[in-house]
Amino acid sequence: MRRAGLLLLAAAVLVATTVPDASEARKKPRRGVFGTINGKKFKATNLQGATDPCVNGIFRPNEKIIVFAALECRAKRRRQGLATKRKYEILVMACGEFSGNTSTTPPYEIPCPNSGYSEVKAGRFGQPLSMTQWGASADLVGTVLTSNVRMRIDAFDGTNVRGAISGVFEVPIQGNATPPAAIAGEVQFDFPFKIE
Repeated sequence: MRRAGLLLLAAAVLVATTVPDASEARKKPRRGVFGTINGKKFKATNLQGATDPCVNGIFRPNEKIIVFAALECRAKRRRQGLATKRKYEILVMACGEFSGNTSTTPPYEIPCPNSGYSEVKAGRFGQPLSMTQWGASADLVGTVLTSNVRMRIDAFDGTNVRGAISGVFEVPIQGNATPPAAIAGEVQFDFPFKIE
């Protein structure tokens, strides 16, 4: 009897340690943009590929130019258009290589001088009631345009681009945009782009 109990205990431990690993292997990769900006969690998911209205972008790998917009939408948004939340955030990134470095093999890092971050409070039917916006700085070092907001391209498989964004949006644009909006660590992104 004791032997059967030990066998059942061993089997239970084995199942408990292997089932979570199997479920992790079956999970789809999470597509979108995720991180913390200005002390607020940012979560913009890509559900529809390169044509998703909430997270989409254009990537020119030969020129090292990447542009994308990420808007926090509700998790379920069929037949609702964008279906934004009552309070949502928008991240717009415009990054490119301005130093003349010709290597296009990831990983590489590029500045994002024309990027911005917004926090929006919306009313009925998603109409914005108030908005606070910050922009990235643009600095000219010699003849090279740079910024304190930077993007690292980690991988490109022909459709999906994976990477991270770091830095501080320090230029106030609209609303009470003080203090600057800092990225905590890195904002991760991984989703299908339109390739040009």
